[in-house]
Amino acid sequence: MDDSFNELKNLWRHPTNKPQADADRIIRLAEKQKKNTVRMHVINIFVLAAVTIGLAVFFIEVARFKQPISHVGTGLMIGGLVIRIMIEILSIYRSSKIDLSDSTVSTNDAWRKFYQFRKKIHGPVTVTIIVLYTIGFYLLTPEFNLYFRMPMMILIDFSYILAAAIYTVFIRKAIRKEMGYLDAILSVQKELNKD
Repeated sequence: MDDSFNELKNLWRHPTNKPQADADRIIRLAEKQKKNTVRMHVINIFVLAAVTIGLAVFFIEVARFKQPISHVGTGLMIGGLVIRIMIEILSIYRSSKIDLSDSTVSTNDAWRKFYQFRKKIHGPVTVTIIVLYTIGFYLLTPEFNLYFRMPMMILIDFSYILAAAIYTVFIRKAIRKEMGYLDAILSVQKELNKD
């Protein structure tokens, strides 16, 4: 990301004597940044789908819960993941509708709205999904308690906290990377529309 973004900054700060060629190159570089964000959405979809399928198989084949509270827990866990997958698909769709080669106010507005949408996804929406997923996980504890002794339950519950902390680090890193790509594109769009 840094090399192409630096190239973009250099192009609009130090234009050549061929303004159309510079504009075309800037647009190509912005499109590359956009493709990087779409690639991140696709990777998110595959990872989330794999986790969802893994959980579904576990809940159907291995841990056939009987208590209603456990069913609510599995629903929260799988439901949150499915919602996030749908959000990623929606993000790909929304970004595909933005034409970066069109340097109009409407394109800037569309990109700004997409940027704000992704900020909300990475903020309150992601936090809500993680909280609901965590609640869902701990709703399984009463039924797990029927099959495991207390030391094993403590280990399971503590392991979740540790795994969630590690996962949070990776999520934050991915969010920063995506927002960097989006910032770069937003900067390009603003620069292209300066008069």
